[in-house]
Amino acid sequence: MRDIALVIVIFGCVPVILRYPFAGVLVWTWISIGVPHQEAWGFSRSIPLNLIVAAATIGGWYFSKDRRLPPMHFIYWTFLLFLVWVTFDSFFAPDPAWSWQYWDRCWKTIFLGFFAAAMATNKVRVHALVWVMVISLFYYSVKGGVFTLQSGGQFHVLGPPNSYIGDNNCLALAILMMLPFANYLRLQSRQRWLAIGTLAAMILSVVSIVGSYSRGAYLGLAAVVLVGLFRTKRWFLYIALVVALAVPVYNFMPESFHERVNSISDAKNDASFQGRLDAWEVAYKVAIDRFPMGAGFYGPQRHAIFHHYLPGVDAHAAHSIYFQVLGEHGFVGLAIYLALIAAAFLTAARLRKLTRGVPELEWNYQLASMIQVSLVAFCVGGAALSLAYYDVFIMEVTLLLPLMKIARDTVAVNEKAKEARHVATAAPVPA
Repeated sequence: MRDIALVIVIFGCVPVILRYPFAGVLVWTWISIGVPHQEAWGFSRSIPLNLIVAAATIGGWYFSKDRRLPPMHFIYWTFLLFLVWVTFDSFFAPDPAWSWQYWDRCWKTIFLGFFAAAMATNKVRVHALVWVMVISLFYYSVKGGVFTLQSGGQFHVLGPPNSYIGDNNCLALAILMMLPFANYLRLQSRQRWLAIGTLAAMILSVVSIVGSYSRGAYLGLAAVVLVGLFRTKRWFLYIALVVALAVPVYNFMPESFHERVNSISDAKNDASFQGRLDAWEVAYKVAIDRFPMGAGFYGPQRHAIFHHYLPGVDAHAAHSIYFQVLGEHGFVGLAIYLALIAAAFLTAARLRKLTRGVPELEWNYQLASMIQVSLVAFCVGGAALSLAYYDVFIMEVTLLLPLMKIARDTVAVNEKAKEARHVATAAPVPA
């Protein structure tokens, strides 16, 4: 039944997408982030729903009057350079057939980000895109929070299979990255019931993160809480709210959770942490030996490569966005990737400075602030997880492009209007 409903919805959207291609961006984002076909369990998994929506979106965009390219910006060119490098790098991977399948996933995600940047031309569209991103992950986070409460926290919260967020660690980080966007929607909600409902979903999402047993996500959550403390003006109320939520959740969780948390301080004796150290060592040595390239997408975790450096040790994924890119695409790829992250932080900071105190751009200021917080979660939590090419990361970075264009255009219009008023006031009165 789920399969039939999903297929009907997707194919029913195609005529709308052809007429209004931005609707295709929304549906494409939903499929990419929410992976609804992985929740259907049947024949819909064999239908290329994402490809159908993407083709309809591109076709509608090409024949519409709304055909635009992404705003030209350093972020755009850096993303393009990264895509060119990882494509070139994949030709020389030790096992190209293995790497190309992951390259195919990566370039499509970046392409979606470019489309969203090109077509999110106003507040309404940006708002709609953020809602789709949040709802796509709320489905898993709210369900995971309820599951944690019902089970007493005895089991790990997992994501949809065969996806970036199927693993409990990756799902927890994805939810954590989504929370700042949900907070933005809460701040922007005019209806009280919607703001309260969003806040309730955010609390359940935090419970879901706790129920994931992901230590990387716990560190990311701590970083997000710390950023919030530095930014809030009502720090006493903020601390009181954090304590009011954290203490009951901490006491509610079983002993296995406390052991998991305590293991963070005893990482040297933890087998999982040792596995990460092994994977980081392999990534570094691969980047040295294959300079300037790496081993291609997910190449270092292949048994033949991993055991070349550490014979007899179980092969591990990189478990770090930084070492993942280093091992897969070398020092050049890592340099471009870090430049992209730095550009995202700096662009968000410029947006905050440009829009601060401008009433009609308050939403832009808030969203840029939340993107910064989400990036902090990604950079801290991602230091222990292999999620370098995740959709939400790519989407939030490319979303900065239209936000900057909208802000600059609005400020320019305000400056011209202010100058016109000044000229009119200064004009001499005729005798």
